[in-house]
Amino acid sequence: MRVLHFYPKDDAMVGKYVDTLCESMGLECVNERTTDGDDAQQRLRDRHFDVLHVHGCWRNATYGTVRQAFREGTRLVLSPHGQLEPWVQQDNYWKEKLPKRLLYQKRIVSQAYVVVIQGKMEGECMEKLGWNRRTAIVRNCLITGSITPKEMAHQLFMLYRKVMDSNTLALMNEECREAVTCIVKAGITGDVRWLPKDLPSFRFDEETWRRVLCYAHQEQLTDMLMRGCRVLDIDVPDFDASKAACFLPDNYAAPESIEHAIGISFATENERLMATFRHLRKLVFNHRLTISHLVELDRELRSHGCNEELLAEDLGESRLLKLAGRTMQLMGDMTGLEEGFMCVPPVDDRTTRQLRKRIENHLKL
Repeated sequence: MRVLHFYPKDDAMVGKYVDTLCESMGLECVNERTTDGDDAQQRLRDRHFDVLHVHGCWRNATYGTVRQAFREGTRLVLSPHGQLEPWVQQDNYWKEKLPKRLLYQKRIVSQAYVVVIQGKMEGECMEKLGWNRRTAIVRNCLITGSITPKEMAHQLFMLYRKVMDSNTLALMNEECREAVTCIVKAGITGDVRWLPKDLPSFRFDEETWRRVLCYAHQEQLTDMLMRGCRVLDIDVPDFDASKAACFLPDNYAAPESIEHAIGISFATENERLMATFRHLRKLVFNHRLTISHLVELDRELRSHGCNEELLAEDLGESRLLKLAGRTMQLMGDMTGLEEGFMCVPPVDDRTTRQLRKRIENHLKL
């Protein structure tokens, strides 16, 4: 893991804190530090950093540095060092703090994956501000004897790890996403012959495997992914993603299976599919449709036949036909469902693309 620390040159206490942190972190994390905004942006362009750790607030150079980090796919961690407390904000409020707050400071705080606070009082201040609910207390060893430099560094490293284990789909490149889709499809079908002839590489490094397994756990696809790995004879590292902490969106709710929501007692497959699409309409309306629902429906369509003409009529009468077509398109793109198994023709329109983006950003903070 590579971390870039950006901190003010004229704050000796913060500078000593960053020096102590970097010296105590250990070899599992490569730390670089800079006080200059132009230098920070150049480093972000020249080589990849996993995390940009910004120390302090109210610096104009921070805004450009944070924007460059986001362009490079680097995640933001913020340590205010008490500079968001009321007495600091009231100092030169109208001429300095209010304009900076409106221009960039509130946005930077809200976009951070986590705000690192150093005590209960600072935590109460952040709670009153309401700019970001994702806060974590890591005490400063320079101002309290209740924590050692090593313990402080370890706690911060675990926070960095938690940041990188969150919304891991956003960290995967196209090749990795394609590989995950193939593995999931192998798990659904149980047969490698359903996969494309030109398979992507499944030779992931340790960090990529961690991302894939965290993604599968957070989207409730672990069983399907592991089944696919067995079908493809892929060796999976011994990593328990259920024990990896992560940050989740404020309104996150664990996906509930379609079967659990609609039950299993249906006279015909058509009735079951009608109940399924009614439930999917609710999920779409409440922004709760996830990849796990598409995988579940994919297995259902591959396993059971239906009267397609009658189903299309019933869907049309219930104003569900377009939703069903969009769902088929999403499944073709995201689970590899072939048109021969689709119960209605796929529909690829603007709403479909919006749904796809919403599903992909399901865990975005």
